[in-house]
Amino acid sequence: MKSPILRRPARLKSLLALMAACGLVAGCQSGPSGLVLRQTPRTVLYSYLVANGMARGRLMSETVTPAEYLHIVQADRSALIAILLFRDKPNPQNLGKAGQRVEDFLGVIEAPSSPLAKGLQLQAPDPKAGAMR
Repeated sequence: MKSPILRRPARLKSLLALMAACGLVAGCQSGPSGLVLRQTPRTVLYSYLVANGMARGRLMSETVTPAEYLHIVQADRSALIAILLFRDKPNPQNLGKAGQRVEDFLGVIEAPSSPLAKGLQLQAPDPKAGAMR
């Protein structure tokens, strides 16, 4: 036996429309809920390790100019020095600087190759060439 609401399709449609409208209005009223991330020494160090692996992958798999190579190495060293400074002198300012340097390092890694730097380029090794003997 069907319930009284389901016997009349017009009533069911209007009920579903009302529920959908309430859902939309309720969605507008809810506040933005996001994941709040606090910088901690572990998150900064983990981010640096991930960025270091990303840099190695970029240097091995893409065509990189010597200037880009040098820029990546400099950003890596800058981030590492900031992390070591925080290790030796732990305070909120040094933690913030280390986090910022790691973010800068990630920005350098993710920056696209410059189309103007087509002169001398470092090529990734050909995997089909075999090992050097």
